Amino acid sequence: MLIRNGVLVGAEGQQRLDLRTRAEKIVEIAEGLTPEPGEEVVDASGLLVLPGFIDTHVHFRDPGGTHKEDFLSGTQAALAGGVTTILDMPNTQPAVTGREQLNAKAALAAAKAVVDYGLYLGATPENVEEAAGLANEVAAMKLYMGSSTGSLLVTEFAPLYRHFSTFSHDKPLVVHAEDEQSLQYFGALARPQSSATNTNHNLARPPLSAQIALSRALAIAEKTGRRLHIAHTTTQRELELIQEAKQKGVRVTCEVTPLHLFLTEEDQQQKGNLGKVNPPLRSREDQQALWRLFDSIDTIGTDHAPHTLEEKRQPYAQAPSGIPGVQTMLPLLLNAASQGRITLQAVIERCVTNPARIFGLSTKGALEIGKDADIVLIDPEKEYEITNEQMLSKCGWTPFAGTHIKGMIEQVYVRGALGYVRGTCIARAGSGKSVVYTQSC
Repeated sequence: MLIRNGVLVGAEGQQRLDLRTRAEKIVEIAEGLTPEPGEEVVDASGLLVLPGFIDTHVHFRDPGGTHKEDFLSGTQAALAGGVTTILDMPNTQPAVTGREQLNAKAALAAAKAVVDYGLYLGATPENVEEAAGLANEVAAMKLYMGSSTGSLLVTEFAPLYRHFSTFSHDKPLVVHAEDEQSLQYFGALARPQSSATNTNHNLARPPLSAQIALSRALAIAEKTGRRLHIAHTTTQRELELIQEAKQKGVRVTCEVTPLHLFLTEEDQQQKGNLGKVNPPLRSREDQQALWRLFDSIDTIGTDHAPHTLEEKRQPYAQAPSGIPGVQTMLPLLLNAASQGRITLQAVIERCVTNPARIFGLSTKGALEIGKDADIVLIDPEKEYEITNEQMLSKCGWTPFAGTHIKGMIEQVYVRGALGYVRGTCIARAGSGKSVVYTQSC
């Protein structure tokens, strides 16, 4: 396939070049490439040519929660959002904590996924040795220092320290950094008098809980010398602590979600349970700090966590935390770029380049010769409004419904195969492949 007349966008900048793919790979990039006999030619005049996005933080609920998502619907939503590689979290039912669950989930993904995928392993107080032995077969380990959706939780120092010490130091240990004891304390204080009453989730799980857990994780990472990746960083103080740790040589990177870049606790109050997520939507001051300190952010991941509207309509205390987002990340960031809030180069760095580097995805990460031909064609001038009806997730809703977007995803290719075109997924179930891991850095 030959993509001609488009503007290629990478972490280094933009350039009008043609791009040729063959056998799932990018094989040639140059000006004025001539079509070969019988070659498919795509005219990208007026379009931006982006590398496929990598979402390193999704919850596709498969197995155990497939009434609200599975690997087919989740990866279709990803594809419609220009995401060609996903890494799926382990807090399913059953949780992925060992060889048996890992193999079973891998089989589900292989049969259903329409984008490429990798899987996390979950940390428990009991699986230190088994987890260390599986490190080379997973994208990373996920360790919950505070309770969230599912049963995974490690709070005691001994297993926490042992996981930090024994899990491969060349693999990321990804931490949900909220302190469990403080969550219980503040959650009791913030509990509404009536079970039907909404509450401010940011008071029930305050920034202090994140700061306590993050400080603990950074101290242990510094002592053990391991690689640490902080999921869904939400506050100015967290970014400051991570910056300080990096300056001391701690091997830490961090993620921010579009939810926390584009929504605040005021939105949670207005949307009720549809804005309930762990960690919570924060103050406007913290949201603004994420933009101001954007250079400190290493990756953007969605924390795509779908629940049905019926589940979300329960009273606050019973309604689950989590918000879908894999289909809306790229549109929201395209729109922010069109407004001058961020450059497309900075977006590519955090959604493609850095995720591939941090998680050791050797065939991903750029529009470069030899890389997988994961390609997204964007019309930067086309405008539209996000609606719930556009969402391909089984949950069928988005907190960004009604948002006006400039920049439309026209076509998406996974390893050179057209999978999405102008609102329609045409990729077949099972066409996605397990990603290849190498040593990350």
